[in-house]
Amino acid sequence: MPKPARATARSTKDIDVLIGERIREIRIEKGLSQAALGEAVGVSFQQIQKYERAANRISASTLFAICQFFDYPIDKIFERSKARKPHS
Repeated sequence: MPKPARATARSTKDIDVLIGERIREIRIEKGLSQAALGEAVGVSFQQIQKYERAANRISASTLFAICQFFDYPIDKIFERSKARKPHS
């Protein structure tokens, strides 16, 4: 009997990349390490790395915790940089 086809991995969406880039930008602007951010929101620094690279999607509750820690409005996370062209 043949094995069932394996489900394909979820592809990275543009929004996942945008969120990861914004988290990294803000973290660097605040002078924080990935370890410090991870500790503040209850995840490992490796998980922060994965969020920033969009290798893992970030949950709403973790994104909210990060924005609270940064004292940064959550809606601004979704804004594209003026220097960057929007994706087609």
